[in-house]
Amino acid sequence: LQKLGKTSSAARAYLESYSGTPNGPTAPTALLKLGVALDGLGQSSEACITLSEVTLRFPATDASIEAQAARASMGCS
Repeated sequence: LQKLGKTSSAARAYLESYSGTPNGPTAPTALLKLGVALDGLGQSSEACITLSEVTLRFPATDASIEAQAARASMGCS
């Protein structure tokens, strides 16, 4: 959906994926992609919060590293 330019639909899908299994194996990536999608929708404040949550909940994952990089490029504080 994201690649098709359907960012809003992609964000909903990422949220559903994360909400369905918040501690599952795909949860860190779903939360990361949700944060990136929110930024793409112009919701930068929510994106920054969501991306920081990736690192708080899943600190030892690749998704955490990507979330930190995304936060830095977005100028999150």
